[in-house]
Amino acid sequence: MAYPRSHRTLQPTVPRTVHHALGLALCLSAIALAPRLARAHDWYPAYCCSGQDCYEIGPEDVEFVGQGYFIKATGEYYPRDAVPESPDGKFHRCSVQGKREGRTLCLFAPTPAF
Repeated sequence: MAYPRSHRTLQPTVPRTVHHALGLALCLSAIALAPRLARAHDWYPAYCCSGQDCYEIGPEDVEFVGQGYFIKATGEYYPRDAVPESPDGKFHRCSVQGKREGRTLCLFAPTPAF
């Protein structure tokens, strides 16, 4: 027995143009957000970081000793005048292969409060 057309289950159909428009909107959103995501590390100098060797460290990982910074994880000491200021006011460290125990390539510190 055939049901009248009004009793059939109707599948909602979305025109292809809507699918294309949604896909385009998604791509444009991803492109718009990409620079914001990349900006987190774009200030590291090329000689310090290959895009993966630098990371933020906490103030508990660094101790100000004498006139410089002592990195607790490695026992390295850097004079304050050899440590550039970080643009975001936090400590950042670049190390060999991005390893916490690796030799420090660069250290960035917040502006001293004194």
